[in-house]
Amino acid sequence: MDNASESSRSSPDAAGLQALHTQGRKGARAERPCDVCRKRKSRCVKELDQDRCVLCAFHKRECTYLDAPQPRVSKKRVDFSDDPAGSGSVNGLTESDSRPPQKKTKATQTPEDGTLLAPPIAFNVPSLLDRTLGLHRTTHFKYIGPSSVHEERLLDLIHRFYESGNGEDGCKFRRVADSTTFLSKSDRHTLFSADVDDDLETIGHIVRPYGPGLVDLYFRIVHPSYPILHKGVFLEKYARSYKEFSPPLLAAVYLLAMDWWEYDRELASNEKPDADALLRVAMKALTGVVHRPKLSSVQAGLLLLQRSGGDSWVLTSQVVAIGEELGLHLDCTSWNIPEWEKGLRRRLAWAIFMQDKWGALIHGRPSHVIASSWQIPRVSLADFPESAADDDDKEGSTEVEKGRLLFVHLTKLTQIMGQALDALYSPDQTQIRELVASSGVQGLLELVKPLAVQLKEWANDMPPDLRMEDVKTRKLCSNGYLHLSYFVTEIIIHRHIIRSLTPDTPQPMRELCREAGKARLERAINFVEALRPEHLQAFWWFASPKSLAFIRTYGGLLWATSSTNEEAEFYKRKLEDFRWSLKVRAKGVSFVAAALQEMDESLQDIDMTQSPVGRTVEGTSWPKRTTSSFTGLLGADAETQTTMQVVYHGSQMSAIDTPLTFTTLDIDAVSSHEYFSDVGEQGFFYPGMAPP
Repeated sequence: MDNASESSRSSPDAAGLQALHTQGRKGARAERPCDVCRKRKSRCVKELDQDRCVLCAFHKRECTYLDAPQPRVSKKRVDFSDDPAGSGSVNGLTESDSRPPQKKTKATQTPEDGTLLAPPIAFNVPSLLDRTLGLHRTTHFKYIGPSSVHEERLLDLIHRFYESGNGEDGCKFRRVADSTTFLSKSDRHTLFSADVDDDLETIGHIVRPYGPGLVDLYFRIVHPSYPILHKGVFLEKYARSYKEFSPPLLAAVYLLAMDWWEYDRELASNEKPDADALLRVAMKALTGVVHRPKLSSVQAGLLLLQRSGGDSWVLTSQVVAIGEELGLHLDCTSWNIPEWEKGLRRRLAWAIFMQDKWGALIHGRPSHVIASSWQIPRVSLADFPESAADDDDKEGSTEVEKGRLLFVHLTKLTQIMGQALDALYSPDQTQIRELVASSGVQGLLELVKPLAVQLKEWANDMPPDLRMEDVKTRKLCSNGYLHLSYFVTEIIIHRHIIRSLTPDTPQPMRELCREAGKARLERAINFVEALRPEHLQAFWWFASPKSLAFIRTYGGLLWATSSTNEEAEFYKRKLEDFRWSLKVRAKGVSFVAAALQEMDESLQDIDMTQSPVGRTVEGTSWPKRTTSSFTGLLGADAETQTTMQVVYHGSQMSAIDTPLTFTTLDIDAVSSHEYFSDVGEQGFFYPGMAPP
């Protein structure tokens, strides 16, 4: 299951619960499942004296029995001890089924907090969770890399590898494929493992009695657009007890759902729970679970990163590390684990990949995910447990099928963006400089041409369901953040081209590049201005605020490099209109409000009231002069005033008797009351420093 608890005290055991349930109803024949549960292929559980099953009651819909009953198939008993690979069937479910096994239990309602509690749990019988690698009830597994202290040839001498059980009798090994082995350790012996029950109780206290309403909001609005959980399993577990979950994951679901508090009529009339208190518990609990990493730990970290204001490069780095501990960077296709866990692993691996790549872009950091090390196959629609049949009919919900397609196409776009990031923005710019120096901007255009072709093909292959105009009545649509990511990918390519233009660039080439750059800016701005309420109110992922700020920064670059006052005025008006369009959309839309804050913090010191024409060095006005040459001073920095002579000729500057080199500066003239300071390879002016 996606959301297995990390505490043996609160983890339900499917076989044990089934045994208890059967004992309580000995001789009774199982009731026919309702139509919805039949379609979902999930257990139809009814409370005593209730007309509706647990799932239908949770969604406030009637249980119907209109579909014809299906022929009953006899179920063979499975001997777990003879099936160490977990390849058999449990309760009629084969492990080739893409869905995890559904829990079978009789639940009882507790009026105190509105959640359901499970009956007593038996731990002396096997569970299918014992077959999983990343969701075991009491044990966590860490991938053993080829260069680690564990030698593969020595591991070959171990005749019996870990198969199942509680794993609490010391460290063992589990081999899932040839040359792929994991180290097994008990959860009980890790830091903060004793805090799980207290953390869950605190979380339940903070949200009580609104937990079920928040879970419903999460799966109506967030989950379809960011499908990294299994809805059916989560709801069935939650119907028994919230104490079956990993604390940071449960808190993350609540926190994300609270952004759409007003979309539930019953919740909207009440005061929201304390989000700050909930976040504190979530982050503390996440610190604890990293010591016993499981797939639920990755899910919790990813969801916490998606919340409003939750983006963190440090947390992103932790999620990548947890994923590598779990072996998510490897192809699990041939592993000896359940099929449904393979699909979950692929979805989570790509979610980490996207989080890392877009985080590296918007934060300007080196990516942690290296293509040669992350050998994960493409995610497909078959890796998602839900489909259009799982759509929620309530107004304000999000379409499941759109979300699956969005996730798949975002992975492909992220690969293109990652290539652009590596090629144009790596810390070592030597190759780019040499290319531009030898071939000019034409060489750079040849370098990015394959990326442009891939982007065009990606856009042409987009399914109609992902178009911005495909909006259903009374439904939210998250297609916006996919298209915004596309525009940002275009922008980072053209941003580098605009940066590389110099006075030596042939005028036709310069005009061509700037016209193309202008077109990208206008398309991105028009996209934002055309957003409908159905788009704005939907889920937007973590990169969206800074992506909007990227548009503003790119427009600022085009303004700063304008060659005429008319061109500069055009971009100034464009940026003012863009900011206004965001401002009128910001109320009640958290990612737009965050984008405005990003823009103000990064660009508030830029004075756009004066034309940038004639200014090519940051913060400096270059007055006109009639002389064709000038001799001045070069300083290491403004404080030491270390000086050396430089000579300015026309539009070029060179240092005399010094190893320092300078890039060509597009300068009209230099005042004698300016001071040069070397920062990298750029000359910067500091006013008021007179030459001797």
